[in-house]
Amino acid sequence: MNIAPLKEQYLSRYDELAGESGTIFNSTKWISLFGNKIRPIGIYNDNEELIGGFHLYTEKKFGLTVCRNAPFTPHCGPFLKVVAKNPVAIRDNWKKALSLMASYIESRSLSVVSISLDNHIIDTQPFFWREFKVIPGYTYLIDLALPVDAILKNMSPERRNDIKKGERSGINVDICTDYQNVQSLVTQSFSRQNLSVNNAYLKSILFYFADGNNSFAFLAKDDHRPIAAAFCIHDRTTAYYLLGGYAHENKHRSAGPLVCWEAIKYAKQIGLKTFDFEGSMVPAIESYFRGFGGELTPHYRINKAILPVEIILKLFKRSLF
Repeated sequence: MNIAPLKEQYLSRYDELAGESGTIFNSTKWISLFGNKIRPIGIYNDNEELIGGFHLYTEKKFGLTVCRNAPFTPHCGPFLKVVAKNPVAIRDNWKKALSLMASYIESRSLSVVSISLDNHIIDTQPFFWREFKVIPGYTYLIDLALPVDAILKNMSPERRNDIKKGERSGINVDICTDYQNVQSLVTQSFSRQNLSVNNAYLKSILFYFADGNNSFAFLAKDDHRPIAAAFCIHDRTTAYYLLGGYAHENKHRSAGPLVCWEAIKYAKQIGLKTFDFEGSMVPAIESYFRGFGGELTPHYRINKAILPVEIILKLFKRSLF
């Protein structure tokens, strides 16, 4: 097994494997949003056949080469097609691939590395062994195989009340095809929280990447005025709650939960298996997502920096470094 930058002739096979074993965030269409800042990496077997991959997003900051999650991207992968059936052999294949991934990242002359792994990756020993710091994060996953009534019952009383109030209040919620409204509401929400948003990437996601086969959105209106939106992208199994927003003057507290609820029901309707809230370590946001009753699910971030930079980062990003 070995790891090397993906060659152009393997792009279609990379997409095929990502569709089978990875997520939509591994697809070349998603990766292409970030231009030359991102590079797909191939994992090859001993016969030089492509069997998996991941991507690395790098940029220059303060003269340093920083490798981090691409904007709006929850993880870098990896994904791997394993033909073995024996549980030990499966773990051996993954252990080798992750060890090679750790070694490959170390060889890249990077000043700072801080990237998240797919939440299916629970074996982080290869990164510990290479002296990466491994930090857990969390998301909430809703099992869409459950009946709609059971999904609603699993929510907190507060969240169920929000949804019921929204349904009684006359708020109109429909599937949204005009993503200008989504962009406007998301931008308002970021601004209200004094957070910056990369508008170029936001527009690329909404107006280049999104189509009827990989995304959907729901929009709440009060007297024909957009007040809340939920935007999801999806692959063959999972809907990811990627963007949400609400109007600054919105007085309907229930509009946000209501569009999320419609998105969850729609994801189930189109045959997806899981609804992923894409988590947050911000207490207020985590509490909001928790109220929808999904299963708390960990994922892991690997961090490493050259020593002088690590010392500085320990002062400002102690939870990560």
